[in-house]
Amino acid sequence: MGDGIDPAWIGQRGWAFTGTGGGYAEQAVAPIAEVLSLPAGLPAVDAVTLGSSGAGGSDDPAGYDVIIDVVAGPDMPAFFDRLNPNGRLAAVGAVGGQPPADFGTRLMAAFQKSMSFATFSAATVTAADRQAVRTEQLAAAAGGELQTVVHEVLPLERAAVAHQKMDAGEVFGRIVLTASPFH
Repeated sequence: MGDGIDPAWIGQRGWAFTGTGGGYAEQAVAPIAEVLSLPAGLPAVDAVTLGSSGAGGSDDPAGYDVIIDVVAGPDMPAFFDRLNPNGRLAAVGAVGGQPPADFGTRLMAAFQKSMSFATFSAATVTAADRQAVRTEQLAAAAGGELQTVVHEVLPLERAAVAHQKMDAGEVFGRIVLTASPFH
């Protein structure tokens, strides 16, 4: 821990924003303003998934109220098929490239489901507001009100396999890489 950090953080579970591209590390350095205390009972895998936008809001495994897509790319329109009526697909990144130019036709084909699409960049929100939202999300997940969508948990040394699965379009939800077993 650095100078000026409250010693109460020692031994506490926390989550920190490591940048828009995520990170691969057993340990990371982050400004204390970007660190949140994890609620008791919230599994670390869920915290990592929420912190990297892998949240859904539906109890129905057949559909989701909200899908937050960090990949986009050519397969993005298929996510409309996974939304419940009045569901929302939000693109928050495009690491897989741009969606097809006609991706909106899938949305319009399901017009009667009243689904919506939006883009979102965290650059449009102040750091304080981002922290407030993350705190609310972590608390909601700990209370069972918000569910994470975890495709798979892999050890850090299998990061290349995770990328192969993402590149092949095999992943829905998040792949969480672990340096050691999470409890």
